[in-house]
Amino acid sequence: MLLKSQPSAPTGRNALRRIRVGAIFSTLLSSGPLARTDLAQLTGYSPSTVTGIVQDLSDAGYLRELGQQESTGGRRRTLFELNRSSVTVAVVGFSASRVWCSLVDLDGLRLDFQEHDFDPTHPVESIATSVTEVHGRAQIRPVHIVIALPGVVTSDGSLALAPAFGPMAHLRLAEELEAKTGLPTTVENDVNLIALGERCSGAGNGVDNLVLIHVDDGIGATIIANGEVLEGASRSAGEIGFLPQSLQAKPQGEHGDYETRWNAQGIQKLGAQNGLRLPSEDVIGSLCQSSQPQAAELLAEVLQAWAFAAIVCVCIVNPSRVIFSGHAVHLGETARDELREMVQRSAPSSADVVFAELGSTGILHGAIAKVLKAPETLFTEAAS
Repeated sequence: MLLKSQPSAPTGRNALRRIRVGAIFSTLLSSGPLARTDLAQLTGYSPSTVTGIVQDLSDAGYLRELGQQESTGGRRRTLFELNRSSVTVAVVGFSASRVWCSLVDLDGLRLDFQEHDFDPTHPVESIATSVTEVHGRAQIRPVHIVIALPGVVTSDGSLALAPAFGPMAHLRLAEELEAKTGLPTTVENDVNLIALGERCSGAGNGVDNLVLIHVDDGIGATIIANGEVLEGASRSAGEIGFLPQSLQAKPQGEHGDYETRWNAQGIQKLGAQNGLRLPSEDVIGSLCQSSQPQAAELLAEVLQAWAFAAIVCVCIVNPSRVIFSGHAVHLGETARDELREMVQRSAPSSADVVFAELGSTGILHGAIAKVLKAPETLFTEAAS
C-alpha cells in the first residue's frame, strides 16, 4: 500500500475545513485568479476565514501569487491562482498486452512514464506495480489514480466489454485498486477520456454538444451533451462497434461485427485479402498513400463505413461537432475532405467534422478534466 488506509469520514471542525478548502479550490479553478475579497464574496465565507485558508495553502505550495490588482478602495489587492503543478495524478492505460502509467500535473503535463507487460489473470497487481514505481520516483506524489479502461464500467462498478481483462472482467477495479494502493481511484472508459481531453484542450475546445468517434483495436463513440458525457442506463452509451451490418439481428459477444470489420485490424485484414500490405502501426496512412487501385477501392469503403457511424450519431443526438480520433487522424487531407462531405451530405442536421488534435495526450487531459469535476478529492493533504 502506498498510503495509509483512507480515514473515516471527517467530522466537526476537520469536516468543515475540508468543505471550505474544497470550495476555495473549486472557485479558483472555475474563476481564478482571484483576490481574497473576491473569494470571500464568491464562497460566502468570512474574509478572515478565507485569509487563513489562503495563507495555509500558499505556504503548502498549492496556491501562488500572480500579482496585484488595483482596488477602488485605493489599496492594491493580491491575486491568487491555483498552482497546477503542485498536484499530480497517476493515469493508467492499456496498449495491446501492455499496461502503462503516466504521472501528470493538472495541466496534463507528463512528468514520468512507466510501462510493462499486463497480466490479465492478476490485473490489480499489474496496475499497482506500475503505479507504485511511478509513485516511488515522484517528487510530488500522486493523490489520485485514473484508469483509462478499454471497456465499460457498469453502474455497479464492475467491468463489461473489457476483453483485455479476460476472465477477470467482472471485478470492481476501482475498489480493488484503492484497497491495494490506498489512493482514491476513478475508472473511466478510455474513449470518454479522449473526448473530455479534446473538449478541454483540443479539437472540441468549448463545444458543449459533440460526438467523438475513436478507431483503434475497436471502434467506440463518446457523446457529450450539454457539456456532460452521456452514459446511458448501464454506462454503455456510445458502443457503436455493435452497430448492425444488416437489418438481420445477430447475437453479440465482446466485439461487434461493425468494429471487427472496420477497426484498424479489420481494415488491415481486408487489405491483405486484396493483396495490400498495410503495416499495423500505420494502416490508414499506408492505405491513403498506396497508388494501387484496390487501395482506392478499400479506402472508399472505409470512409463510407466510418461516415455511416457518424451519420447515425448525428441523427440521434444532434451534435454541433463530430471528432474522429485514433487511426482516423492518419487520413490524408483528400480523404478527410471526402469523409467530411459524406457526413455533412447525408446527416439531417449540420455538424462540423474535424479530427483529434491531442494524440496520445488526449487521455491525460481527459483524466485531469474528469477528476477536476470534484476538485476537493485531489487535495486531501491540504484539506486535512
